[in-house]
Amino acid sequence: MECNEHLLKMLIRDCVAKLPEKEKALYQFIDELEVRLIESSATPDQYLNLLKKYSPYHEAAKKFDISPYKARTMMHRIEWKVAAKLEEKLQQMKWLEQPSHGKRVKKGYLVFR
Repeated sequence: MECNEHLLKMLIRDCVAKLPEKEKALYQFIDELEVRLIESSATPDQYLNLLKKYSPYHEAAKKFDISPYKARTMMHRIEWKVAAKLEEKLQQMKWLEQPSHGKRVKKGYLVFR
């Protein structure tokens, strides 16, 4: 099923919210750093330069007292977990239309099977 960007972000937030606390904290920390770098960049090249200078993995390593390698490895595992849960949710979504009693307008809504 096709999904708009807003709904997709909501589903991802829901998947992240259900992660264990340590994973959720790491994911949110790195994600927020990446978003800030994107927002402060005018071009893709500038973003890549900022990413090298202010590596989210190195920053997360300092904050969570782990190695940058472990921060990156954990983040990749978390992203795989979130992607798998998101795929499950997308497979379970179904759009239902409800006829409006005698009118031509139909209402639709999403349900999860």
